[in-house]
Amino acid sequence: MKSVETEDTVSLTAVPGHVSGTRELTAQIRHDVRRCTSGRIHNLTVVMTGTHVVLEGFCSSFHSYQLAQHAAMRVAQDFSVDNRIEVL
Repeated sequence: MKSVETEDTVSLTAVPGHVSGTRELTAQIRHDVRRCTSGRIHNLTVVMTGTHVVLEGFCSSFHSYQLAQHAAMRVAQDFSVDNRIEVL
């Protein structure tokens, strides 16, 4: 495995099947959350902060909140997921 330096100065290990840059990672998480929740998370924002992936937005059920959490965790690799999605 080789180390990849991204333009966001986050060093990730390149593993086949894994996303290597922060922009690609946030885009993949956003895509998977939307897919797994059938678009039920409104104003979805995915932000990287050091060792955390932060999810923000709102939804109408705790089930959607949980689906978003698990979708993000599957893609987030070694990053912790901080779910700040509000259930209204």
